[in-house]
Amino acid sequence: MQLPTLAWERGRNAAQTSSFDEEADLQQHVQELWLKESGLIRKATAAGKYIPVMKAFVDGCFSAHPLEATPNWVLLPTNKKVAAVVMAMNEELSILSTIRELERMPLHEIVVVVNGSTDSSFMMARTSSKAIILHYNEALGHDVGRAIGAKITTSDVVIFLDADIPVAAEQQLSFVTEVDRGLDVALNDLSRYIGMFSDWDEVSIMKYFLNRSNRRDDLNVNSMTAVPHALSRKAIEVIGSANLAVPPKAQAIALQRGLRIGIGGSIDVFKKNRHRKDNVGANNPISRLIMGDHLEALGWAMREENPRLKYTDHLRKRERAKGVNKHHYTDL
Repeated sequence: MQLPTLAWERGRNAAQTSSFDEEADLQQHVQELWLKESGLIRKATAAGKYIPVMKAFVDGCFSAHPLEATPNWVLLPTNKKVAAVVMAMNEELSILSTIRELERMPLHEIVVVVNGSTDSSFMMARTSSKAIILHYNEALGHDVGRAIGAKITTSDVVIFLDADIPVAAEQQLSFVTEVDRGLDVALNDLSRYIGMFSDWDEVSIMKYFLNRSNRRDDLNVNSMTAVPHALSRKAIEVIGSANLAVPPKAQAIALQRGLRIGIGGSIDVFKKNRHRKDNVGANNPISRLIMGDHLEALGWAMREENPRLKYTDHLRKRERAKGVNKHHYTDL
């Protein structure tokens, strides 16, 4: 029997034989039924068919109740609590799409940090019955919302998103899965979208240099500056939620403190990112901010390890230089 067919039958049987409290969350109830099928989840994941098998299970559940339409839910492959933190500033065109994708998953927490908005972003976010909305009239700064959102979450896995880049729930699953499997930091792999080194901009070069300086050439240009990415609860505690306001510094801390960092998925956010006057063109304000954040991260790492990081000084004979300087000063 094919896995989707088996999943459909298991879903129908589970719905027919399980009791459901009318006051409970139906989505969470179906998630709990799904997690009981641990063997099926492992087989589907190993076969690269998690999504169709999971959706077949949901279809099967609702086939037992033909009067209810089957919801377009995306169940999670883990019993860990999962949260999402969304940053929003003047995102009325996309904030609802971002939140709706998150609502398709049985998340433990959805935290939306709306700050400095002069449009209807706040009012639109409030239409969600599941999201916790943190509202600040003033602009907090480009990434401060990450730190604030992370601080109030209690979940085992936290996904970080920007409201201007809606990401399908199906695409977010891999980030959750990789943290569930043991990563502390699951990054978005953008290396395939940036072309050859000769075409890289200064921000990409700086991202690569930070990783390489910390002995992680394999991470290429991939950075906590980019969304989506996911963190384990351990990562948030080790890095410190306040440091998430400067993503490159947070990454440097993660690298220096031995957290497990890897790839959670690969989503082309360049095409999805909305162009604004402050994020287009050479040397734009956002690129200058990111460059400054990387300099702060490198400074922190140099103080933490040594001023040359991994680049040991094999060429200079500094003891001779000291002797020359001493002799020179004596002659003076």
